[in-house]
Amino acid sequence: MDRQEFLEQMQDVMQTETELNFDTKLEDLEEWDSLAAMATIAFLDQNFKVRITYKDIPLLKTIEDIAKKAGV
Repeated sequence: MDRQEFLEQMQDVMQTETELNFDTKLEDLEEWDSLAAMATIAFLDQNFKVRITYKDIPLLKTIEDIAKKAGV
């Protein structure tokens, strides 16, 4: 998965119409809530075999932080 495809997938995960970029701050997204966090955990596990827990979520501040976890 390239970086552009990653952004498109994250838009689906977040269920947002807002165009995301790697500098997008999660706290600025109205859609960033506990359900989006759980969807992100599942997305990373299913697509990248990256296991994070709910305790790791506060460390993720931007879309770039999620991409780094995914190795994208």
